[in-house]
Amino acid sequence: MHRIKLEARQAPKALFHVGDAQEVDLYAYCNLHGLWKATVKK
Repeated sequence: MHRIKLEARQAPKALFHVGDAQEVDLYAYCNLHGLWKATVKK
């Protein structure tokens, strides 16, 4: 598991190396909108 904590005025961007994975589930928590999930496929 990889985690990046963003600060208040920081751009909402992150870069992760996932090796040879063909599909990755991404989760993001927003203090206004709650938990978000996206699946990314190569």
